[in-house]
Amino acid sequence: MIDPEREMARAVALAQAGKVKPALAALEKVVAALPQAIPPRYNLALMLLTAGQPAPALRHLDRILAAAPGHPAASFSKARGLMLLDRAEEAVALLQPLAGRGDPEALLALGNALRGLDRAAEAAEAYRALIRVAPAHPGGPVNLGQLLLGGDAEAAAEVLTAGIARHPRRADLHALLGQALLRLGRQAEAVERLRAALALDPGLVQARGHLLRACRESADWDGEAAVLAELRRDLAQARPGVLVLPVQEALFFPFSGAEMRRIAAAEAAFRVPALPRPLTDRSRPAPPPGAPLTVAYLSPDIREHATMHLAGDLFRAHDRARVRVVVASVGPDDGSGWRERIAADSDAFLDLRGIGDRAAAERLVAAGIDLLVDLSVFTRHARPGIAAHRPAPLQLAWLGLAASPAAPWIDYTIVDPVLVPPGQRDHFAEALIRLPHGYQINQAWAPPVPPPPRAALGLPDDALVLGSFNGHRKLDRASFALWLEILAALPGAVLWQLAPPAPARARLETVAEAAGIARDRLIWAPRLPRAEHLARLPAADLFLDALVCGAHTTAADALRTGVPLVTCAGPRLASRVAASLLSAVGLPELVADGPDGLRDLAIALGRDPARRAELRARLLALLPGAVPFDPARFARDLERAYAEIWQRHRAGKAPADLDL
Repeated sequence: MIDPEREMARAVALAQAGKVKPALAALEKVVAALPQAIPPRYNLALMLLTAGQPAPALRHLDRILAAAPGHPAASFSKARGLMLLDRAEEAVALLQPLAGRGDPEALLALGNALRGLDRAAEAAEAYRALIRVAPAHPGGPVNLGQLLLGGDAEAAAEVLTAGIARHPRRADLHALLGQALLRLGRQAEAVERLRAALALDPGLVQARGHLLRACRESADWDGEAAVLAELRRDLAQARPGVLVLPVQEALFFPFSGAEMRRIAAAEAAFRVPALPRPLTDRSRPAPPPGAPLTVAYLSPDIREHATMHLAGDLFRAHDRARVRVVVASVGPDDGSGWRERIAADSDAFLDLRGIGDRAAAERLVAAGIDLLVDLSVFTRHARPGIAAHRPAPLQLAWLGLAASPAAPWIDYTIVDPVLVPPGQRDHFAEALIRLPHGYQINQAWAPPVPPPPRAALGLPDDALVLGSFNGHRKLDRASFALWLEILAALPGAVLWQLAPPAPARARLETVAEAAGIARDRLIWAPRLPRAEHLARLPAADLFLDALVCGAHTTAADALRTGVPLVTCAGPRLASRVAASLLSAVGLPELVADGPDGLRDLAIALGRDPARRAELRARLLALLPGAVPFDPARFARDLERAYAEIWQRHRAGKAPADLDL
């Protein structure tokens, strides 16, 4: 006869020594001997949960709850197991009664479960309740601050400031407040908070990433260089699954394509720590011959966003004989009308907010999709866990992420030959589809209207206007130095840019003056609604691209309004988008060979008004026939690609590069 107390103590000792299997065997022996006893069965369930085996743990917890309905500890642990199995809806039902009694851990778990379901308002209330009932518990302000950062930075800053007053040594609270202040444009205060976080915990590597962003937004390039060196060290030393810097942040800095691939792989492992079992059998029966493929576009950006400024006309442009269009939205509804428009242009529109990743993926499976095209992967509001469940036999990344996603659930990335030349193929982990007419679709072109008078835009009437409407986060030291060289060679020119935050503006003007360029030659343009912004663009004579992360949507905006653009084809995808567009439109001569070539080309064009006029006329003549600005013709390229990779899949072949 066994001694239950002795066996349970032995199991604990074995588990503490890392011997999980013998520990589980010891507890199973006790449970077999005492099947009605709750403590050993509960301990076995807890150990199974800790060992990452939620399914057998739930069977034991269900036995406990059948014998003792409402057992608080078993209910809480069952909710934990359900969360591990991506069954958050069931977890919420178990946690709500426990949270209603004011249990702090249940309130925290309830908030996390609701947050995982994208039920932000309810999650916020759970975290606020936690702060009320257990003000000493740091989980309340930490999690509420993280949640609010997604939509209300002012409220997040208020919560986090109060949290720091109670928990002044919590580095994560300082770091989150730094993020909130960044989003509020309070860069100097953000730097102070982020440095405080790193002083408290030098291992808080994500805070260093936000500090890098704060330096860039302030045009503090010396500070940026120091932080970048530290981040490179962090990246070299990071353990698998540790997110040092998100891909979307890394794009703005001079990481190589190979480094970007490693950064993306780390983000994929961080976002989806354990790959779920695929929902779709990749050998399932194919659609009948001649039937259209069902293609789902997954996006958090069905709203006033650059993705819609590019792909907004695609969904109605697809040939329904070849493609049935499903649009799956996981982002906020901003009331802009985009959601209603895209829903009307789709054969099926799925709003996947408010449900977990697995449930969202199951809805895509139920829609019968053959291909899933993720238009975001890791950008803001993205839900990579949905695609990680593999709701489609073939899954692609396109348009929203200017790098390899390096995610094991992505089979193909859509690019073009200029965007990814042969020498840069190893920057990508997945197979590549190279489209023949450029990778960046745009809304249909329409002739531009004459711009307002230059005086109304704050521009001198008689100056050569060099525009660069890249966001200020793309403004690196090398690009600005290059632009100043161009201004020095063209004394009658001004540089027209989007106005950065005040600290950056002051630094940029100081740098310009040190280079012999008067402050009044830097013209700062306010941010305007898109239609007004496009209307003013033709007032520019020439658009200058940035070097590290060049113009993407902004390049298309310049071209569609007839403004010639000069760029150089850089060493990775993010620095080659404008080159791809110019080549696809028919003006490859505006793609220089390196930064020096860009400078020389811009100076030559600045001194030659006749050539600029000829380029503008030729651009406006080319645009009506340019595939990147013709969504219907661009859709034909996509449809050919989809058909070819599907045929390859049907033949049982693994994904491989495709050149159309």
